Amino acid sequence: MAKGSKEIAEDIARRIAEGDLLPGARLDSGEAIAAAWGVSRHTAHRAVEELQRQGLVVRQRRWGTVVAPRETKTARRIALMVDRFAPAVNFPPAEMLRGLQDGLGESVDLLVIDSRSDPATEARRLADLRNVDGLVIVPTADPANTPRLQRLVDSGLPVVVLDRIPEGLRVDAVTSDNEGATLAALRALEDRGHRRIGFFSFHKPGFSSVRERHEAYVAALQEVGLTEHAPYERWFARELDSDATRLFQSVSDALVALTHGPQPITALFCVQDVFAAATLESSMRLGLDLPLATFNDWPAAMLRTPPGTLRIVQRAHDIGLQAAQLLHDRIGAASIPSASLEPRLVRVPAALVLPGPERAHAPAALYHRPTEAIPQ
Repeated sequence: MAKGSKEIAEDIARRIAEGDLLPGARLDSGEAIAAAWGVSRHTAHRAVEELQRQGLVVRQRRWGTVVAPRETKTARRIALMVDRFAPAVNFPPAEMLRGLQDGLGESVDLLVIDSRSDPATEARRLADLRNVDGLVIVPTADPANTPRLQRLVDSGLPVVVLDRIPEGLRVDAVTSDNEGATLAALRALEDRGHRRIGFFSFHKPGFSSVRERHEAYVAALQEVGLTEHAPYERWFARELDSDATRLFQSVSDALVALTHGPQPITALFCVQDVFAAATLESSMRLGLDLPLATFNDWPAAMLRTPPGTLRIVQRAHDIGLQAAQLLHDRIGAASIPSASLEPRLVRVPAALVLPGPERAHAPAALYHRPTEAIPQ
């Protein structure tokens, strides 16, 4: 909103919340609001538009703008923006969509938007958002779009970020418990005698999920006395995510180098299933028997899982439910200035599916962490 319109909207919203303006009460005209606040008519109009977007006021023919009935202040249309559609690997996960819809209720429409893994497209989609009551987003995490997202949050639009949190963004977020799940999987490998454990990831410095998994990897190796972790890591160009042939060759080359040196790796941690799939195929061709731990991004049937493979299964349905709850909470607090509310972070525990005979004893969850404020 333009300068001044935010303050006007917040003042009127406060008066509605406190009962000074009851449902059906007529708002002052745009000219009267402009005169009272010493602003332009355009600024006053923007303030009223913001109140309309929040569902606090409605326009009535031949009467003007009035305070909306209480029952109309619930969300009716929520946008879900994802960084890409990939039906072949079930992204966005059907269970997450079901969790969102279960949490939002049948009366809420879910508008799904694809930013095509392109920050410029994401910026346009964010600028084009109209007539939505909230936004759930799996962001590209490009720093150029962080101010755009922050402006939406500061305008009062309920926003929940999923999977990764752009650095510096003050926003509600829901992620998997990346650190706890990674530590549990790596400790399971270490319990089997593995110390030199490799690490495969795309180079995505803006992804908090990747950063958290890597930090847990380093911590797990340090727990068993291995302080030099860099020789066992391989960071692949993110462009390979859409080039299966080059990715397979790059993974094969990395496996040869890591398993034939003076201190070869004896196990491998993959931050996502695409690396596990390439590693399993390459290992078969190279005659390697390399135990794996991998974050589960794909349906289980899509990844061959030999006895040595541990899968970290993310609870997609619960992630969707938690995102819906955060949205409901923000919508219910629409009259409170967003800057005065601390952003909340929910980490959803993941399940570790152990290989072979141990599968029956897999824990239902690794860790539980309550809703908390995002560290600034």
